[in-house]
Amino acid sequence: MTTNQADNKADKQSANTLNVFEGETDIPRLTVILQVLFCDVNEEAGRRARDELLLKYGESDVIFMQCDVSDAKQLTEAFQRAVNEFRAVEICTNNAAIMDERVWEKMIDINQVGVIRGSNLALEHMRRDKGGRGGVIINTASVNGLYYGQWMFPVYMCTKKAIVGFTTSWANSPEQEQHGVRWGVVCPDGTATPLTEDTQDRIYRQPQQPPADRSRWLRPADVALAFMTLLDDDDSNGDVIKVSRDRKIENAPVIQTVLEMDRSSNPVDSLRVKTVITTPTDATQ
Repeated sequence: MTTNQADNKADKQSANTLNVFEGETDIPRLTVILQVLFCDVNEEAGRRARDELLLKYGESDVIFMQCDVSDAKQLTEAFQRAVNEFRAVEICTNNAAIMDERVWEKMIDINQVGVIRGSNLALEHMRRDKGGRGGVIINTASVNGLYYGQWMFPVYMCTKKAIVGFTTSWANSPEQEQHGVRWGVVCPDGTATPLTEDTQDRIYRQPQQPPADRSRWLRPADVALAFMTLLDDDDSNGDVIKVSRDRKIENAPVIQTVLEMDRSSNPVDSLRVKTVITTPTDATQ
């Protein structure tokens, strides 16, 4: 799904595009795609990221828009600008999120409704049965979207479970092949980003409970590797990727497919568990 720089410069219409909607998570910037429109609610952080990418890829290939993903109008305008500039949307990642149980309705609007709205907009632009080119939609959930329950952040956990269910449901659509759109979910373990800093007042905790030790947490680059795993696998659809830290290998992420679509089964029974573990030792260098 990637194009080289020469192809982009020669024929912008045929180049792939990537929409990255980033919130307070800072996960991840997929800089291997050379035409990108990305959004962040934090304008200062977004402009810094844009300047870094401009130095590497050039002004015509990188666009930043400030955007609140809970605002339908702003999100719709972001997709339309991507189409106006790059002629198509072919890859979309939705990963904006907050973690704050004090404002649980806002958290649902960003973490859950924003991802659903972004995915639906991407699908409308991509689907081949409506004139699109097809594409890939990858949403960010969390390992907490795979577990039974975490009392410390019940609403946050609810939003992440919703993303897993929403994404795999679309992947299981009987019209998926006509759409020409693949779906995937990345579920990172604890990751060292602004989302997980100073959470004491934003989640429920036991009295005197010490802060979490972040020294062994994932880094954004680890999570980006999981995104690339899904992007590079043209046969994947409905896969749920868990990213965790291998305690036996220093700084080596474990990428594990915990749910994979089995297209040979009936739709009702088409999700099965599969485990594939890789530990690339140079992944976070």
